[in-house]
Amino acid sequence: MEEAVIGETRSYPGGGPMTVEEIEHELGQLRMDEEGSVGLRASVLNLIVVTDEESAPQVTEEVSRLAGRYPARAILLISDPEEEEPHLDVQLSAFCNVRGGGAPGVQSTQVCAEQITVHAEGPPAEHLESIAGPLLIPDLPIFLWYPGGFSPLSPEFAGMAGLADRLIIDSGASGDDQGCIRELAGMVRRREVPAVGDLQWVGLSPWRSLLADVFSPPERTGLLREIDRVEVLHAPDGECRALLLVGWLADTLGWRPESAEADGGREVRFSGPAGAVTVEITRSSPEATLRRVRLRAGGLSFQVSRHREAADARTTVM
Repeated sequence: MEEAVIGETRSYPGGGPMTVEEIEHELGQLRMDEEGSVGLRASVLNLIVVTDEESAPQVTEEVSRLAGRYPARAILLISDPEEEEPHLDVQLSAFCNVRGGGAPGVQSTQVCAEQITVHAEGPPAEHLESIAGPLLIPDLPIFLWYPGGFSPLSPEFAGMAGLADRLIIDSGASGDDQGCIRELAGMVRRREVPAVGDLQWVGLSPWRSLLADVFSPPERTGLLREIDRVEVLHAPDGECRALLLVGWLADTLGWRPESAEADGGREVRFSGPAGAVTVEITRSSPEATLRRVRLRAGGLSFQVSRHREAADARTTVM
């Protein structure tokens, strides 16, 4: 059986701008073992991450964990366009491990994943695509990740999106959930935008699955048309996920929005196939992003809830 030796991280501190040729040369040096053999580059994709100085340490840690599971060339762009003076600083690292060598006659192979960290300040931060583009490994898919807030309408984003095959965002990171969802809805309609994956939407997968399962028995399917009230409880930081859930229900069940009010919570009124539907979205305890979703139809209450102190959820029909 192939055996992997515990890996190690090697770093080149850099400290200033570097040409593409210099970067490739130093990455080759980092992949070199004590005997002078250059390790294989293990990359199944290019991962470009755009973040700011404050979030950089946490994002760097997350990128390192991802590289352990999905070997990639990670390009971490720490952007600060607010600075007046232009400045570029490049740092390099490689995570290498040895595979094989666990059986007699089997030669071990050193395999390395790479990370390029670029601090861009001032005007260079407004043209990140010109920095990231030449550093990509050809013929590999390109994933672009914005872990924090961003504007889909900014020229910087348009340039970066032009490089990517897949865009990963967090619609709850901007601080303006409603505005961000509106901008994203407009963005995904544009043909030139790559496929979008939203971490908030991914987090809704178990809730959507459980709600669908509640109505899966044939005798309950017809009740979907009779839903007249929905109640959603969410944590203070869970409003974005709650709004996405309501949007999914409305789109799936054919509800048309009629009016909305916000006074300590949100109340949205829809016109459904069988009449009016009222949706109440209320901020609740912080223990779980979503606490409870309750749908009322035909004199019955269908509920999916998550207990404050438990990691699992339960479904209830009353």
